[in-house]
Amino acid sequence: MAKITKKVRERFRAGLRRFKPLLKAAKSRNASRADTATLALDLLSDLFGYDRYTEVTSELANREAVYDFAIQSGGSAAILVRVSPIGTAPDDRYLLATAQHALLHGVEWIILTNGIGWQVHHVEDAGNPRPETPVVLAFDLSHMQPGRDAHLETLFLLTREGHRSAGLDHFRLRLEVTNRHYLGAMMLSDPVVASVRRELRKLNPDLQITPLEVRENLANGVLRPDIATSRETADVLEFLQKLKQDALEAKRLTADPNRFSGRKAPSKAKAKPGKWKAKRGTARRKPAPSKFSGADKERTVLHMSKKVDINNVLQRSENTPDKPSRKGRLLNWGTKS
Repeated sequence: MAKITKKVRERFRAGLRRFKPLLKAAKSRNASRADTATLALDLLSDLFGYDRYTEVTSELANREAVYDFAIQSGGSAAILVRVSPIGTAPDDRYLLATAQHALLHGVEWIILTNGIGWQVHHVEDAGNPRPETPVVLAFDLSHMQPGRDAHLETLFLLTREGHRSAGLDHFRLRLEVTNRHYLGAMMLSDPVVASVRRELRKLNPDLQITPLEVRENLANGVLRPDIATSRETADVLEFLQKLKQDALEAKRLTADPNRFSGRKAPSKAKAKPGKWKAKRGTARRKPAPSKFSGADKERTVLHMSKKVDINNVLQRSENTPDKPSRKGRLLNWGTKS
């Protein structure tokens, strides 16, 4: 919402209260184009706040009479105004000639008006002799109510204060970024597709959905075909991709190449002593026995391969006395007979 000062609000109230009856009377008598131009000049001065002696002129290289007034800002023309008779709609028959003149002199805005209806066109260089002039703003002054904020915000875009705060430029940018082609391109962009996949995986973590599947379903089932396949949407997607690449390139250029130079290189893990590492295709050797390994093995380990020997060891001798009843005595198992 534009910040409208109390002074501007009072000017709107007084101007609308004054000019509405004048416009109605001029339309009833079918005023000429010259009389309508006089009313338009009064509106630019008393309602929209431009100084009629220093900021509004009609002698700015206007030999072809393609406009009636030029609104100056900073010593150069900023807006061209073309006036039509009040009994007819704003005439766009001279819009092409006015746009070519504006493009030649670096003017971005054109206003077509008959005193009651106002149309604001933006001049865009399309790369050919015929510039594009899309309508950015249009309103009927007779329907404007001073007590409605939305109406006052619309009028504020054409005021001297609104022009100084780039009101028309911001309004045009807001229209561009919220049109159907721009929004369609945003829905098909990589961040939005990734966000949709993330929300779908919350519903079912086992889902394996690729970004291509999400993008195809959005383009074929969610968006209208004329939006998904339009040239405007493709241009916006290309522009978004270029912005992403530029951001990555800027991040790469601003990165410190010596960021990790102070860190030590990770040392290789040393093998434990005695651990054998075999290469592929080689047989493992048996470790060589030490000096006393054979003797210790023979002394501590009993090797029995026959079942008869095992039974002889486990079987008690017949001469073995009974186990003594007192605790703590050593058991005498006797000798083998």
